[in-house]
Parts: sequence; structure tokens; C-alpha cells
Amino acid sequence: MRERLYARLNLDALGIGASVLCAVHCALLPLFITAIPLLGMALPGHGWMEYAMLSFSFIVGCFALGRGYYLRHRKSQPLLLFILGFICLVAGHFLHWAAAWEATVIAIGAIIIIIAHLLNIRHTRTCDTHKHASSLN
Repeated sequence: MRERLYARLNLDALGIGASVLCAVHCALLPLFITAIPLLGMALPGHGWMEYAMLSFSFIVGCFALGRGYYLRHRKSQPLLLFILGFICLVAGHFLHWAAAWEATVIAIGAIIIIIAHLLNIRHTRTCDTHKHASSLN
């Protein structure tokens, strides 16, 4: 039962959605933060949201791209793009020298991750239906 549910989940679509959500969050949050004082409100716990979104994107990406690589196409390009995109996300969030370019670096990282998921979908759909995992045994 669990394996069937896992096989039916489209983790690439979930990963694309997480990356888009991250990009929207990073684009709209500065506008929201500037409006908060005007509304007499405060933004508690903002830091945990960044860690949660990065963790979610990383976990979904690893499962989706890992499954595509090991069970289907064996092409490393989506994995390498995912790593590059995630490095951009982490750099944009946590490196102080990148603070001036934070939004740009994060948007580029999100776009690269989306491209990695799209390539994974394409490679998975165009690969023959045989299973490469059987060659690992």
C-alpha cells in the first residue's frame, strides 16, 4: 500500500510547487514586512519559515530526483542542476556577502531547481520502461 502511494506521488510536481512557493515567498515577503508596521503588527517566528521551506524543498528534490535517477533514466544533469540551484538558495539566504543580491540569487536558485525537476520529468517520460534498479543487484 505504501509503495503504491509513493509510486503515484508526482514528487517533481511537488518540487516545482515548492520552488515556486519559495520564489513567491521571497518576492512578496519584503513587501509584507514593510507593511506590517503600518498595520501595527509584528512578524513572529519568521526564521523558522526559511528553514522549513529550504528543508522541504531539499527533501522533496532529493526524493524526486533520486527516484528518477536510480529507477529510471540514470542521467545526472537534473541532479547537478538541483545541487547548483540549492547552493544558490542557501547562498542567498545565509551568506552575508550575498545580502545585496539575496532576492536575485534566490530567484535564480528557484528557477534552476524548477528546470531540474522539469528535466527529470522529461527524462523519466522518455526513458524506456525497463527498470535500471535491477542492474544494481
